[in-house]
Amino acid sequence: ILIHHSIDCGAGRMWLDAVRSAQDGALREADTEGRVALPAGSAHRFELVYEAGEHGIAVGGSLFVEADPFWGWSPAQSRSREVPGFVTATPREPGIELRPDEQGGGFEVAGRPLAPGERIDLVYGAGPHGAVVDRYAERGAQILLGVDADGDGFRVWSRDTPRVDIIAREAAMIVAFGPAEVAPGERFELSLAALDALGNRAEWPGAEQDAESGLEIRIEPTSTIGAERSAETSTRTGASHTPHRVTLIAPTTPGTLRLAVHGFGALEGFEAMVPPIRVLSPEASRADGTQDAGMRLYWADLHGHSAFSDGTGLPEDYFAYARDVSRLDAVALTDHDHWGVHPLDDSAENAAQTLAAARQAHEPGRFVTIPGYEWTSWLHGHRHVLYFEDRMPLYSALDPETDRPDELWDALRGQKALTFAHHSAGEPIATNWLFRPDPELEPVTEIVSVHGMSEAADAPLPVEGAIPGYFVRDTLMRGDRLGFIGSGDSHDGHPGLAQLAAAPGQGGLAGIFASRLDRESVLEALQQRRTFATNGIRPWLSVRIDETFMGGELPPPVEGDAGRRDQRLAIHFEATAPIERIDLVRSGAVATIPGDGALSLDLERLIPALRPGEFHYVRIVQQDGGVAWSSPIFASGEPPARPPSP
Repeated sequence: ILIHHSIDCGAGRMWLDAVRSAQDGALREADTEGRVALPAGSAHRFELVYEAGEHGIAVGGSLFVEADPFWGWSPAQSRSREVPGFVTATPREPGIELRPDEQGGGFEVAGRPLAPGERIDLVYGAGPHGAVVDRYAERGAQILLGVDADGDGFRVWSRDTPRVDIIAREAAMIVAFGPAEVAPGERFELSLAALDALGNRAEWPGAEQDAESGLEIRIEPTSTIGAERSAETSTRTGASHTPHRVTLIAPTTPGTLRLAVHGFGALEGFEAMVPPIRVLSPEASRADGTQDAGMRLYWADLHGHSAFSDGTGLPEDYFAYARDVSRLDAVALTDHDHWGVHPLDDSAENAAQTLAAARQAHEPGRFVTIPGYEWTSWLHGHRHVLYFEDRMPLYSALDPETDRPDELWDALRGQKALTFAHHSAGEPIATNWLFRPDPELEPVTEIVSVHGMSEAADAPLPVEGAIPGYFVRDTLMRGDRLGFIGSGDSHDGHPGLAQLAAAPGQGGLAGIFASRLDRESVLEALQQRRTFATNGIRPWLSVRIDETFMGGELPPPVEGDAGRRDQRLAIHFEATAPIERIDLVRSGAVATIPGDGALSLDLERLIPALRPGEFHYVRIVQQDGGVAWSSPIFASGEPPARPPSP
């Protein structure tokens, strides 16, 4: 368990004297700002100097080195030279003895006290295997120093400790994204980025050469729009990590545009598929009934973490990755209130920097940032709290006034805010559904993330440690009305692409149908449950029962129509890989239709009319493991004891 501590300027300071490669001992040179850049996952010997603070360290006191606990640093330890992360400590002045702490990279002061200003030479990675750094790229990764100056067992972090930059390894893939929807004839942009094997933004291959290299964009034969309007174009890549943007013009014919990206020159062999782009006008929306007029599909990742709790990187870099690499339309950074090394509860400065970064990156119409944090209750479950305005009051799960879900909702009531339960069926902590979701403040729930799926026990990849009765479908069966979203819950600085570094099939995104790309419209769409969830893929999904769009409530039967006629279920799906199956979920029952490997699905069928209190949603599984879930459509009234088949 990671226990956070306060920061004490009197704890002394530690700086970096030298960094050497663990492989060959070569010195890693600092840049003009004194920072050293190290490739992600590489091993090094860190030569450090500690200078005691104004109180020194008494006999029986201690100091300890701790690498950033997230994600992949070698744990500091003073037990074995043969294990990465081995730490040594050598006092510069005589009479001081430093006894290794068997529990980590700490040393107890003996012999005589360490006086203010006296120094100790520390080496982190002193053994033959050095110390391995974070596997994810980030600026300002910190090597931490804790000090117990008087030996009372309470340690504080020193504010003044060294920082290094972790950079990506060589490019291993490219990613390409466009908008989910465009109008016929509309200009739009594709975003193209080079990434290493774990999703870190990498330098374009060939950047150090003069050789011609670039990317070509082509219309795929599977596109439903004829290729008479060629989208073939190319872009040259330069010597930078900067993603490229290519402007295209949508065909004038409505349909689905499928594009592929192929590298040439130094990028030969690099390929990417662009998620399907629907070319659809508002008039066509009304005509074919796939969505409400004036609504467009936007992609969002509403849950993730930075180094301000238990993640990687700075808030500014988190938002830049979401905008420029993942090409999300909306994003939220939700660091923990009281979990991590320097959590928001303990750092008003970090909370202010998070809000400032969200404000700086916010650009309505192009990119929406949503301030937020994670309410981290180890009794009632975790919820992220989002604010659809430029403010971020922190109601901590450790505060007795807001340590229950109902108290949190009472504190939020009247504000432009929502809460979202997540990994609700299992690890790391299940949701206490005895507190029924507040219909005003919690209209949707996160059913999939890097932790797995909390939708139902029959989901393709249920969350680890799932508890029967705690799945989202269980709470729907009890009468709660929740729409579905997915979110990454990424800790690697890669919002929108959490699945790249997670186990196969584990990620999360939210598809949101909104009238405009701004905070107010996104809030309204979430309140109306005009959403669907995926495990990281970006298909296009629309589900209706009669005239009611997913997330909505069916109108009550008219007087004299108690028997209710059959209802028409309509599904439109544009897949990112061949479809394996379509699961129709009606209250507790599931019926399956084979997907037959299709990429596009237009399915209509009559179903027995939903009875009062029933719900119906669609789960679509692709052959590559991609999954999408529509938000349920609800019938008013209390749930029935036994629902009919879907």
